[in-house]
Amino acid sequence: MRFASSLVLVAAILATPAFAAEDAETGLAVTLPDTFVVEAAESPPPYNVTFGVKSASDEPATLEGEKYLCQVSFQSVPGNEGLTLEKINEQIGSPSWVAMAKDGMSSIFDFVSDSSFELDGYKGHEFIGKPKQAENVRLVLSMVETAKGRTAISCVTDADRLDAVLPAFRTIRDSVTPPV
Repeated sequence: MRFASSLVLVAAILATPAFAAEDAETGLAVTLPDTFVVEAAESPPPYNVTFGVKSASDEPATLEGEKYLCQVSFQSVPGNEGLTLEKINEQIGSPSWVAMAKDGMSSIFDFVSDSSFELDGYKGHEFIGKPKQAENVRLVLSMVETAKGRTAISCVTDADRLDAVLPAFRTIRDSVTPPV
């Protein structure tokens, strides 16, 4: 009987996702199964910390010329301090915020679609765009705001593979713990 209980415990441990990466200073964390590799990556300005995520088996494959499927980045936003989850969700869920975000990116991307999602109780927004200088590339950018700042999950693929890799991109997005 004790052996059977031990097997159940081992199976439960093996079935849970592996803790992949956490930045102690900001609290940004990414928790994925071992089918993914998460590693510290160079943080492009204005981000404070970035993790790169790729497939452990190269399936889905990264876009040619890219090192990662997705990058998970955090930017401290002092102006968010003191905002409640409710206030942040109200802002991010508003049509004016979506329009402002699109307007800020419209010189770089043509938008294919956008939709909302939730991450740790915070409303987020996912934009799928076609870079103006790379017709066959698709960028999936998910953004979440908290009282500490902005978390951005950016994933790239080619247009033909977008539908096939969206579930993996969303698994990566949903594995993120934004700093709160």
